[in-house]
Amino acid sequence: MIRYLLILLLFIPACAPWIGSRGTFESPSHHFSVDIPQTWMRLKCDRYLLISQDGPFLQYILVQERPIARPFRHTKKKLTRGMLPQEAAQVIVDEISCDQSVLDFQVKENTPARVNEYDGFKLLFIHKNRDGLTFKTVYYGFLIGDRFYSARYNAAKRYYFDKDRATFEEVLQSLRLERPTLDALWLAYLPPSITLPLSNA
Repeated sequence: MIRYLLILLLFIPACAPWIGSRGTFESPSHHFSVDIPQTWMRLKCDRYLLISQDGPFLQYILVQERPIARPFRHTKKKLTRGMLPQEAAQVIVDEISCDQSVLDFQVKENTPARVNEYDGFKLLFIHKNRDGLTFKTVYYGFLIGDRFYSARYNAAKRYYFDKDRATFEEVLQSLRLERPTLDALWLAYLPPSITLPLSNA
């Protein structure tokens, strides 16, 4: 997971521009919205939201959505509908720990957490890259139906992590799922005998 992201970051300057995106960012294809802080830049990409203030090798915030049926890159494990937050957290920990580009991986915190109104988990971990630089990451994740949402803040441990930690928490609090996702989840749990009106009027 992290190895793939690092490889992607190497090619970012050549293939995708960074754009100013102050205000609310909406992703119709992934059914979420989030507020982008002032002075932060967004990578022009439809697959996820990646923003940074000083460059992604110093700090970045990444918000993603993925189907639970998609296996992870390194472990080939999958998340499952109804999985407990701590079970989902362990899948993520296993995936990161199997990434050979992540050195000296240490989980400092692994706890249940509320991500706005959603039950999820929080991970806090540190690792080194192959150049010996130490990074610190806080990672939140939660399951909604057959989708998994995650938001992480990764930064150089020295200076940058503490500098923008509060900004990340503000971004996290602004995360909202759009109505199609919530409607799909509600419909999935309706008993077969219940029918819905054709309009809200």
